[in-house]
Amino acid sequence: MGIRDLHLSNVCTCGVPSEMAQIAEFSTDGIYVVDGRGITLYVNSAYEKMTGYNRTELIGQHMRDLMNRGYFDQSVSLLVLEQKREISIVQRIGKDKEVVVTGNPVRDSHGEILMVVTSVRDVTELNRMARELKKYQYSTNDDLEMIFESNEMQRIYEQAMTIAPFPTSVILTGASGVGKEVLANFIHNQSDRKEQAFIKINCGAIPESLLETELFGYENGAFTNARKEGKVGLIELANKGTLLLDEISEMSMPVQVSLLRVLQEKKVRRVGGTKSIPIDVRIIAASNKDLHKMVKQGQFREDLFYRIAVIEIAIPSLKDRKKDIRPLIDHYLTYYCKRFRLDKQLTEECYDYLERYAWPGNIRELRNVVENIVVATSSHCITPEHLPLPIRNQSETDVVAKSNLSDGLKSEVERYERIVIQKALEKHGSIRQAAHHLKIDHSTLIKKMKKLCIEKPS
Repeated sequence: MGIRDLHLSNVCTCGVPSEMAQIAEFSTDGIYVVDGRGITLYVNSAYEKMTGYNRTELIGQHMRDLMNRGYFDQSVSLLVLEQKREISIVQRIGKDKEVVVTGNPVRDSHGEILMVVTSVRDVTELNRMARELKKYQYSTNDDLEMIFESNEMQRIYEQAMTIAPFPTSVILTGASGVGKEVLANFIHNQSDRKEQAFIKINCGAIPESLLETELFGYENGAFTNARKEGKVGLIELANKGTLLLDEISEMSMPVQVSLLRVLQEKKVRRVGGTKSIPIDVRIIAASNKDLHKMVKQGQFREDLFYRIAVIEIAIPSLKDRKKDIRPLIDHYLTYYCKRFRLDKQLTEECYDYLERYAWPGNIRELRNVVENIVVATSSHCITPEHLPLPIRNQSETDVVAKSNLSDGLKSEVERYERIVIQKALEKHGSIRQAAHHLKIDHSTLIKKMKKLCIEKPS
């Protein structure tokens, strides 16, 4: 018989029957019972343990008085008595505890509410884990897609597609900004874990003293100033999903030892804790340093390296895959134009400058440059004059060498056409008169102006 099916014949109007109380004491959920006026009749031991309140503090007290004294922020029992139906709410008890409470009315034979029996389930840890997960969850829509045309990245793409379905550990190497995070995100999204968490931590951005607690979490009282409720570690948060350890080369030896133990045992133990928690996490590590060299020099544990480097993928710098520069520019140009509701386009000469540049900061620098020229250029057309000075200087230095290449003629012709058309427009002041001077059709000049991003004369 369920709680909601109890009637007057089963209960005593002066309190909770002993057999009902005995049953409630075996419940792992908290049980809270009030009478038809809202006065507390009974609290089980699970509720005491869950909240830290002693039942002697509560029994005989009206729910409204307990609310006013700060025991909880709202009362489902009073809502049930007011609305005369089953109600569920999330309730905050004291300062730290969050519980889901469901109040069920118990009626007499005339349909009047005799008492309200409330079941209480602690969701503090669950909600805290959800908040932590949201804080560390790594995913941005523009980083989900791999943008490339080069043969080098095609091979990496095919390798990533092949290994993605398996839980095998992967190490991604390459200079800063080459797209290691994008590739890690891609691998996760092509795997069976794509619906689970993808957590990223930058091992080089967190002080050594904090990295261990961030990764493994800690229990209450693990150290001075530790949070009362403890903290869930990122490895726990990534359970069933993927954990990206960026700049793993910066991880200290003691933390490396702890991580190796977790990977070997597939269990994590919080700092200051005694309980080992089973975990199922795919590890993707990333580094801009030569880990092979660090292992030989004793700066990185060899046993950990072979644990994380089952698959090793080296991503080349952008200067070594020039074919990817233009599609990446187009991708971010479209992205920022859409984001800022702008309409911009680059001249062919501008593309030429950008493709000649060495991009020491790789894709990260390219993305920043595109955002810069989109928002900082007032005209619809972006020309070399709008580019940052380092790009213009390097491109102009390389222009002679570039003109000897097979694809240099087109750019040189367009550059010359642009100069001639601009001079004609400045001299004659109108498109029609400039076209007559250049001995071309009016519509032909308009098309060339659009192609070369030449503004109409004011």
